[in-house]
Amino acid sequence: MPLLERVYELERARQVSIIPFFYTAQYLSGIGISTSVTVNTGVQSDSDFICRYINLTVYNSPNVFVLAGLAALTLSLFDNASGRTLMDNATAIQNVTGGAMGTLGGSGGNAPFIFPEPWLVRAGGTIQSTLTNLSSLFGYPRVDIAYCGMKVFKFGSSSPAGSLL
Repeated sequence: MPLLERVYELERARQVSIIPFFYTAQYLSGIGISTSVTVNTGVQSDSDFICRYINLTVYNSPNVFVLAGLAALTLSLFDNASGRTLMDNATAIQNVTGGAMGTLGGSGGNAPFIFPEPWLVRAGGTIQSTLTNLSSLFGYPRVDIAYCGMKVFKFGSSSPAGSLL
């Protein structure tokens, strides 16, 4: 049974509670010319996280302007909780994320990337994202990745809905 069907079945049976949630990987120090940078995003230990979408924003100044062109970045994702990679090789961000609106050569992030099947990250796990700048001309002063999905709480003391139902 696909993951979301099972989660919704458990929610109807009042065994779990789900709430929308976003985790982020923020590359606040930027990604220099021809370098790779890894950011770890910890999943809180109160619940599992199901990632349904991923989106990426590249800035051409530290906090103000969003890059309107296609950034020469590749991405690889690793789930430390399961010990699994999500791709066999680093992949161009245009293949696996959204981005700035109106970029040339693609959707430009008008809609985030939807995983073929939702990605389950266990409570207390870590999402390790590595971005590699392929450009020998441009650095990117800030990049943000958003993991969009839902927290899945077991009913009990940590569930936000435990006292309501």
